[in-house]
Amino acid sequence: MSDFFDKLPKLIKSRESVIICESPIQERCRFLRYVSQCCADLKTECLLWNLGQSAIKKVECADGGQINFGNLEEYNPVPIQDSRDYFQVLKFWDYQSSGVLIVENLFPWIGAAVPQETQFFLLSEWVKSSLLNLSFNQSQGSIKCVIVLGAQADLHPEILCLIPKLTLELPDTSEILIALNEEAEGILPTNFNEMDQLCIARSGVGLYISDLIKGLKSISTLYEDKPETIAEKLLQYKINLLNQLYEIEFIPPPSVPLGGLELMQLAFEKFKRLFSPLAKAYNLRVPKGIMLVGPPGTGKSHSAKVCSQILGIPLILVDWGNFRSYSNQAEKRLKKLLNLADNLNEVVLYFDDFDKGFAGDDDVARRLSGQLLTWMQERTSDVIVIASVNRMEWLPPELTRAGRFDYIYKVDLPNYGERHAIFKLHGARFDERFLNGGDPYTTEEWRRLLKETNRCVGAEIQTIMERAAATTFCQMFPEDIFIPTDGDLPPLSISVATLLEERRQINPLAIREADRVESMRNKADLQGLPSSPSDLSQYAVGNVDIFGE
Repeated sequence: MSDFFDKLPKLIKSRESVIICESPIQERCRFLRYVSQCCADLKTECLLWNLGQSAIKKVECADGGQINFGNLEEYNPVPIQDSRDYFQVLKFWDYQSSGVLIVENLFPWIGAAVPQETQFFLLSEWVKSSLLNLSFNQSQGSIKCVIVLGAQADLHPEILCLIPKLTLELPDTSEILIALNEEAEGILPTNFNEMDQLCIARSGVGLYISDLIKGLKSISTLYEDKPETIAEKLLQYKINLLNQLYEIEFIPPPSVPLGGLELMQLAFEKFKRLFSPLAKAYNLRVPKGIMLVGPPGTGKSHSAKVCSQILGIPLILVDWGNFRSYSNQAEKRLKKLLNLADNLNEVVLYFDDFDKGFAGDDDVARRLSGQLLTWMQERTSDVIVIASVNRMEWLPPELTRAGRFDYIYKVDLPNYGERHAIFKLHGARFDERFLNGGDPYTTEEWRRLLKETNRCVGAEIQTIMERAAATTFCQMFPEDIFIPTDGDLPPLSISVATLLEERRQINPLAIREADRVESMRNKADLQGLPSSPSDLSQYAVGNVDIFGE
């Protein structure tokens, strides 16, 4: 961000006639305030025009930072008779002596996409030509500059070649600290020291300054809260806002259990050490990418949450296939998301169903993969990319080489010991006998249950346990009763017989689609590292029939 505000006045002073500025709409007031202050220092006028007003406004910044607008009497636009008359402001410099004119709402007419409608095409060409003509007429005396301002500057190559472009990036921690000192007066308690402000600034990383200030204002009990409490509230505000702006699921490090996959969990523990300053001193870095390959329902998405939990860093969940639905905006949305990840720095970026985004092998998929490849190769942030895949053959080969996805793990059907652990994890949600490592079933009961659920994935085991809990509840309470005031309810006791009955009502995917699932497993065997060790539990058996008979 500081680079943006450092370069802009230099370009104005160097007599650039036209400057493109890409800035989000929420930063508009800060941008106008900054440019008006620059103009005051340069002793020239700051002017503003957009499609919502026919007049040109004078922009002045008062001592308290408030922006004041006044009419420019010298500008008298002609009545609108033609579509080009809407943009007659571009001819303003024909008679205005000096100043900085900020023009909004022009990007749709100077974009890279070729308009199909004839009238729009002609108007677009007229606007581009007018800007290019302005860029050729550099002033040698007084300052005469047009700043084209907007949120999404997907510009035509002709514009990009001849007109400088500045993009307002997300602020880093140091820039947020400066803003807290300069713009958060009256919002944060005056007794907060540097460490208190740093705690709050770290929670605000990923937000623009205007969003950060707005978030702090929305926290109603600031003066009663400790810095940690404010930081926690600001983090929740950020999570809600980012989920809306980027159409993602941004979550702090979760607390989730995982049954099995011990080898992969050990790898995550190793990656955690690589975040330390000591590892960086040895020029060691976290892996750029981890790919999880295996049939649906085996716990790939859950594994990404466990990785976030072990590393102690936030998780961004993204459906990669959705990017293709954005068509021409897909690359811009991906770039925006990757910039956010870079700014957050230590974060897990998880692409769900990664292979489905390449199933069509169309132009959008190729452009997106190229953009992701470039970013993964060149980035310097500590972002760990995790992608879940059912079929690796759908992916471009260059995506799976070392340096992009450094680790590829096969997430397979759970073995006997892992199914035992998964049953106990989900059983603890309903049956208190499973809590604290409890085990209500005999060895023989477990052997029968685990044999009957052979080739069931973790998601199917979860469903079996949930349905068995619901069945047990309905048997215990045929009718609704009043809940005792002391909250002392009889516990649910889920029996093995109920679990087996629910199992018989489910046809596991690995049996229903045996050929396809086995194809996925065989290819994953060739491509990935094992995520689980050999089954050494007391329930491990050999030569089990794949259909559980």
